[in-house]
Amino acid sequence: MKDLLAGILPKNDPADRAPFSWSRAVRVSLPFFALTLFWQSYDYTVPLMLSEHFKLGTIRYAAVMSVDNVIALIFLPLFGILSDRLGGRLGRRTPLILLGTAGGVIGLLFMRLFDGRAAAGESAFFGFFLALLFTVFFMSLFRAPSAALIADCFVRPQRTRANAILNLMGALASVVFGLVGRKLIRERYGVTLFTDCMLFVAVGVAAAVLAYLALVRENRCVAKAEELNRALGLVDEKTDPSDRTRTRLTGGERKSLACILMATFCVYTAYNGFNTHYTNYLVRYLRQPASWMGPYLLEVILATLMMLPAAFVTSRLGRKKSSLVGSALCVLGYSGASLVTPRWPQLLYLWFVIAAVGFPLIGINLGPMVLELGKDRDSGRFMSYYYVATTAAQIVTPTLAGLFINAGGYRVIGVYGGFFNLLAFLCCLLARHGDVKPELAAAVEDALTDDDP
Repeated sequence: MKDLLAGILPKNDPADRAPFSWSRAVRVSLPFFALTLFWQSYDYTVPLMLSEHFKLGTIRYAAVMSVDNVIALIFLPLFGILSDRLGGRLGRRTPLILLGTAGGVIGLLFMRLFDGRAAAGESAFFGFFLALLFTVFFMSLFRAPSAALIADCFVRPQRTRANAILNLMGALASVVFGLVGRKLIRERYGVTLFTDCMLFVAVGVAAAVLAYLALVRENRCVAKAEELNRALGLVDEKTDPSDRTRTRLTGGERKSLACILMATFCVYTAYNGFNTHYTNYLVRYLRQPASWMGPYLLEVILATLMMLPAAFVTSRLGRKKSSLVGSALCVLGYSGASLVTPRWPQLLYLWFVIAAVGFPLIGINLGPMVLELGKDRDSGRFMSYYYVATTAAQIVTPTLAGLFINAGGYRVIGVYGGFFNLLAFLCCLLARHGDVKPELAAAVEDALTDDDP
């Protein structure tokens, strides 16, 4: 708490300066805030538009909703590599962030236009679908570059903590959409209208990125990180800014990268699979009303609050050990959910608390572990590998979890989550690279000063 307050309160004495720039982490996370705000609205509103306004059946609207994942799998690595190769006055990531935001906002406004026409009874699906493709493409343009800013603007031992702030900003965007965006969905003459909600999201995305543009000078942040690398003696073949060659991983590093990406895939297979079928688990197995939000809200809020403590734990234990502890807790939490019975549904609170403590410990560390393996100049490419793994999980897990449910009923969804977190634990155990030594992180904390402009 002392460190947190030191990072927030004004700094009058250089001796009181915090070792970590919380403000910089928040500022460079603004594009990620914009992305999360968009995707939260997209996942919530578009299925309703397709089913209510365009009269698509479940299979057809599910196919449309899979388009964003297909685009991500194809283009994310290309966008990441492209951002690594850019340069100039705006830096490497900012041009794609600006281009993606401009295209995404324009596309979102056209989606709003065509959805409004469909709500009025016009035939507008073709225009809406083209606008959707346009929007998803441009919003995918800066997913990897926005996360790669963490690698560009912070020295390696500090990236887990910076990534925790990134995740917190994403959680804040989800809260903003839940509290404001959803409230703007209107009912008029029996028709659900999303126009106000979509306009709010478009303005919110644009405002967040404009704030980033006003508050962050990417090249200045990168220069600061490079200066600190030199001052702390952390410059090597992966952090040397003069080295323009691409990363060449050793055999051991390639195996570790595969293990970390497989752990990422397994963690999000468990997480998304459980959440996809959670409502049916609640209603059909536990025989509770769908409105019983207590356990779910507790898990979401606690997982969000635990991100910063998880970063502090990582600074003591290291990324690998923290990920092992986190995945072990998730195994226990998810598996325990399968032991809850309709007679004692309140026990779900206990298992969700355990999972909520465990998930941040692994969730905030996998991305930095991937980044640790590549050179700083290739951070966009390596960040795209991470997002390909999460996207692949999102594509596979709804159907795969459904097969488990068909075999054992909705109770088995907890076993499903526990099983894939156990696989994640084993993958993390096999990874030999990507960690940061806790004593090095502690030394960097003691040496760093926050004198950013």
